[in-house]
Amino acid sequence: MSLYHIRRKKRLLFAFFVFSILFVILAIKLTYIQAYRSIELTDAQINQLMGEIPITATRGDIYDRNMNILAQDASASSIYARPSSIEDPEITGLYLSEILELDKNEIVEKLKDETSSLVLIARKVDNDKAFMIEDKNIRGIEISEDKKRYYTNGNFASYVLGFTGTDHQGLYGIERIFDEDLRGEDGVLIYEKDGKNQRVPSGFQNTIPAIPGNHVVLTIDSIIQHFIESALEDVMTDLNPKRTIAIAMDPNTGEVLGMSVKPDYDLNDPRSVTDEIKIRLASELEGKSLGEQQQIMWNNPAVSLNYEPGSTFKVITGAAALEEGVVEPDTVFVDEGYIMVDGIRIRCHIYPRNHGEETFLQAISNSCNPVMVETIMRLNPQDFYKHVYNFGFGDRTGIQLDGEQYGIIPVNTNEKNVDYATKSFGQGISVTPIQLISALSAIVNDGNYIKPTIVKETISSETSEVIETYDRSVSRKVASEYTAMALQEAMENVVLGSDLLMSASDGYNMGGKTGTAQKIIDGAYAKGKYITSFFGFAPVDDPQIAILVIVDEAEKSYTSGSITGTSTAGIPAIEILKNSLKYLNVPVQSTETFSQTEIIPDLRNLDIETADEILTRLGIDYSIVGDSDEVGAVILNQDPMPGGILEDNTKISIQFSSSVSDDEGMVIVPNLLDMSIGKVSQILDSKGLELEIQGSGGFSIEQIPASGELVEAGSTIKVVFEHVE
Repeated sequence: MSLYHIRRKKRLLFAFFVFSILFVILAIKLTYIQAYRSIELTDAQINQLMGEIPITATRGDIYDRNMNILAQDASASSIYARPSSIEDPEITGLYLSEILELDKNEIVEKLKDETSSLVLIARKVDNDKAFMIEDKNIRGIEISEDKKRYYTNGNFASYVLGFTGTDHQGLYGIERIFDEDLRGEDGVLIYEKDGKNQRVPSGFQNTIPAIPGNHVVLTIDSIIQHFIESALEDVMTDLNPKRTIAIAMDPNTGEVLGMSVKPDYDLNDPRSVTDEIKIRLASELEGKSLGEQQQIMWNNPAVSLNYEPGSTFKVITGAAALEEGVVEPDTVFVDEGYIMVDGIRIRCHIYPRNHGEETFLQAISNSCNPVMVETIMRLNPQDFYKHVYNFGFGDRTGIQLDGEQYGIIPVNTNEKNVDYATKSFGQGISVTPIQLISALSAIVNDGNYIKPTIVKETISSETSEVIETYDRSVSRKVASEYTAMALQEAMENVVLGSDLLMSASDGYNMGGKTGTAQKIIDGAYAKGKYITSFFGFAPVDDPQIAILVIVDEAEKSYTSGSITGTSTAGIPAIEILKNSLKYLNVPVQSTETFSQTEIIPDLRNLDIETADEILTRLGIDYSIVGDSDEVGAVILNQDPMPGGILEDNTKISIQFSSSVSDDEGMVIVPNLLDMSIGKVSQILDSKGLELEIQGSGGFSIEQIPASGELVEAGSTIKVVFEHVE
């Protein structure tokens, strides 16, 4: 073979080899493009030819139990821009900033960002503003349908409902917990565009519709919620506290009928920290950033506040003691006004006076600390804590609200006796409001604990069919019916024994328990700082509603006397119960039933005619000491004293004395013991006498001069008051 043919053959082989390699590379490249980049390239091609504008799905409505709308979507618009199509970003940005009330520089920066084909200028724009922009016909500006969440009553049930964010997602409350049910699925508008990213008027266009979210129905009753909100507003105005909280519950089902916290915030403007929040919670907000202040404002104290319950916890101690058999309802105790535990004196609220001989149920009604201490010392600590945990303390209830706390039940190993003893009256234990009302409602519900719920059901927005109903069955038995009935009686006597609460009940038969706890601030009990509470239920024979009202750091009380659970939280709680019972068409207790009270009435400073009418109506026999026919004669003393429990065949001895003196300008000092400051002041005013208050506040335990003494008109009477509960 010639040299020419050899060279030619080599060239052919080289060319074949090169082309083979190029073919293999091309084949691999084509395979890679087809197999791995086809979707990406197809999307890129579509993006060059087609544009998209998102369509926000309509969130489901939130209703109360009677299908009244509490939250719903309103029509709004979103403003978008295509930077490559904007002719003059400065002029366009200025115009949009004036209409939308946004920062001009931020808008201009977005309009100049040609790395993005589509940028969002603003969401949830009112339609009237969007129409103004649309009428301007600015090249490169797109307007899309959007939704704006609207709350029908602004701050109504704000801590229950919560609110949504800029992307229409739930951020707090029911809006967040049920976001998956409420939010739906967004849609999209797809349209054909030209090389300048402008929509082709006659080009292809398709809409993938948004799927609306489902509806949520709450157990809240708007009418009862209104009663609660109005009552708490009055408390804020009248008592000037830091905060008030109230929860209403159906004790038979665990359904929350109302929940409110004051001060609150406007759900339609949730990012503005209100002036009242800034004033009331100043100590908590001090030194905090705006975001931190907002977090504090949005936090729901009804499920997150840890506080010492005070005397309301005596019902739980009572349940544990009765269940373990260490006491019976009629077990007799003798209260000396205090009890010693490891050398430390634990006083009763009426110390230096005492309750003397009283039964266990009377001790609960009288809120007697020494008896509760003696009772808990009879209990094995393991048994006591077993019941505490069984009532739900130390754990979340599982209610459908965010931010719920566990409460604080200290570890009970190697616990000092005095620390264990004080837990009998709610000191050294922290609970949340939702825990406490759920536990006490179990007593009202004959010992059946029901997990609280604030959501009744979810409903399909398309078919109106119920998707899910939330179970309200009995969770567990926490006390026998015998124990529950005994404690219900004790709580009934709390109301019957209070003139203040009875006068506010308007004839309804109610039960309740008060609590007054000194607050812990910076790890120590703060002098003069109290968190007061009242748990109530009605009617006693067939409970329809339970209520818990908490007043945090009230500056004064409704009686112008000391700050107690009765004189602060008790009044609004009874008011809410009364209004709710009328709304629920629960009949007022009959006069016959009303007369069957077992509480000894206060007859002091009454004349014989009035006293006789009261005692005759109540069927109580009495004897008279002194001349009841004397001019101006009033009852100076009585035996037994008021507030105790009537036993069978009880006979009251009433001592009369003239309220006027034969000596001109002289006045006989009335009996002022066991009264609130307000009542003492009222009586002394009627006699033309002045009051000098001594002591820490509460009920009167001593007076100088003593009752029956003769003093000049206008004289000053010194009265010592001790704190109750």
